Amino acid sequence: MTRDSGARGASYSVVVPPGFIRIPGGAGPETALATVLDQLYETSPGPEFETRFVDALRRVGDADVHHAVLDSYVTAGPVPDAGVACSIVFAAVPVTRSAHSDLDRLLLARVAAGATPTVVGGDPAVSWELEAAAPHERERVLRRRAVLARVVGHDHLLVSIVLTVVADEAPEARGRGEVADAFVELFDAVLTTVRWRDDRGRLITDRPVE
Repeated sequence: MTRDSGARGASYSVVVPPGFIRIPGGAGPETALATVLDQLYETSPGPEFETRFVDALRRVGDADVHHAVLDSYVTAGPVPDAGVACSIVFAAVPVTRSAHSDLDRLLLARVAAGATPTVVGGDPAVSWELEAAAPHERERVLRRRAVLARVVGHDHLLVSIVLTVVADEAPEARGRGEVADAFVELFDAVLTTVRWRDDRGRLITDRPVE
C-alpha cells in the first residue's frame, strides 16, 4: 500500500521534558549556542563554556556528513548526585527508491531480529537496545535505545530517534542504574507525544495514540 498520497509529514512536534534543551540540527555552532543560551536564560556565558560548547558542536556537525540530524535534546547538565546525562536525537533516514524499498518489510525485518514493534505519531515503528559503539564507551554509556519510525505520507523516508544515557567520569555514584532506567521510561513517554505536521505546520496526527 503506497503512502505517497494525501497528507505528508514535513516536520514534527514533540513535548520536551523539563530539564532538557533543544539543539537545532543543521545550525552552525554560534547559532546553536545562541539557541541554547536563550533556553537557559543565560546572556553572558563564561569563555570556557562557550569554547567547549562550540568545539563540541563543530565535532557533531563534522560527523553529520549527510545533514540528517533534525534536532537534539539534551539534559542541561548531569543529574545532581548521580552524574548522569541524557540525549535524544531525531534524524531523517531517506531510503533509496527501488523495487525492494518496502518500509513495512524493513521494519518487520527489525522485529525478526529482536526489535519491539511500537507506534510513533500514529505510524508503525520499532525499538531496540543498542550497545556502546566502542570498548572505551562501555563504562560511560549506561543505556542506548534506538527507534525507527515511518512518517505519515512517505514511502521512502524513516525517522531515527536515539536515546543515549551517559555517566560522567567521576567515581561511580549510587543510583546511576535507577536514573538510567528512569530516562528510558521518560524516552518512551516522549515518543507518545510525537506528532507529524504538514508543510504548512498543521498537525496531521492530533489524536492520542491508543
